[in-house]
Amino acid sequence: MMEASKKSELISYPIRDIVQEAKVLQKQGKDMIYLNIGDPGPYGFRPPQHILDAAEKALHANYSGYAPSDGDPELKQVIADYEKVQSDDVFVCSGLSEGIDFLFQAMVDPGRNIILPSPTYPLYLTKQRMSFGSEVFYESDENWEPDVEDMRKKINKYTKAILVVSPNNPTGAVYSKKTLQDIVNLAGEFKLPIISDDAYELLVFDGSSSNLRDLCKEVPIVNGNSLSKNYIYPGARVGYIAFRGEGWDKIKDAVQRLCNQRLSVNWEMQRAYIAAIQGNTDHVTQFNSELKKRCDVLDQRIKAIPGLKMVKPKGAFYAFVEVEAPFKNKWKSDWAFVRALLHEGVVVVPGTGFTSTLHDRMFFRIVFLPPVEKLNQALDRIENFMKKN
Repeated sequence: MMEASKKSELISYPIRDIVQEAKVLQKQGKDMIYLNIGDPGPYGFRPPQHILDAAEKALHANYSGYAPSDGDPELKQVIADYEKVQSDDVFVCSGLSEGIDFLFQAMVDPGRNIILPSPTYPLYLTKQRMSFGSEVFYESDENWEPDVEDMRKKINKYTKAILVVSPNNPTGAVYSKKTLQDIVNLAGEFKLPIISDDAYELLVFDGSSSNLRDLCKEVPIVNGNSLSKNYIYPGARVGYIAFRGEGWDKIKDAVQRLCNQRLSVNWEMQRAYIAAIQGNTDHVTQFNSELKKRCDVLDQRIKAIPGLKMVKPKGAFYAFVEVEAPFKNKWKSDWAFVRALLHEGVVVVPGTGFTSTLHDRMFFRIVFLPPVEKLNQALDRIENFMKKN
């Protein structure tokens, strides 16, 4: 039998891994409600029409060849204007996921690390492991904001950068301007760059938000973004990373070579991204309004279910729900809890898929994109499950 590589064993993506187990039950006749993947499309949300029109127009134009490996020049300039950088600071990627992969390949050698928030998006964990980097997390406070003093303690001579994700996946936290400024100050003190994952930057429905690009001053920062969430178009698979500040030349050269070896990104969708950035964002107001309705329902329902609690999200469309004692003591692990919940017809993601530093606490991530009626149906099942257990 053919053996898989040892390196491949380091790959894990629990957000989709759990689906394989759910499909087995679904084939046996179990009705499943999927609250594991953050994809607005299946729940009736659509990209703005001007973006779809731009993609269609590009299909009929001369964009059938390879695009430049670092991105369509016009798109690069549009992104550069948005980010307030130069065009050669921008690299277009096949979704922000590819940009994340490129950054880890370019920055992390064995034993080094990009310090990650706890919890964090699972792709960062996998890329750290596949780079044979050390797993280092900074903790969060009770509202899921970064604990900057803990961050200070975790920085060491092997730290290559600090990752910040706000609005956050998986918690839905939106970091305060003070917290972001404290992170910038800390990065400046240790002469470290910051990686800012801005995938949900427009999706804030409770309060206001700040972006690190406006606070960084002399601190080097790379901002990452995409068509996926802010413009409700995950299937387009177009994103970018944009470098700001001094000292990036060798990293940018490495990223350029990584872009070269994968040839190019879908050109038609790059043209759609131009329309997205230059067009109106009326859809954001409506999308955020719908997300807030769903979040309010989720918050009210979770508060009423014995054994569950959560910090109410302020952005994105995820919540990190805690299973409290003594309920959590009935399960060997969060995976056991989530697998048992599958038999009730609800698919969520175990908390340990997002971090290894939960300190004996048990969580699961839930997506609140479905219509209120469907969301309530899922929460009814979760409530019945908790009552039985």
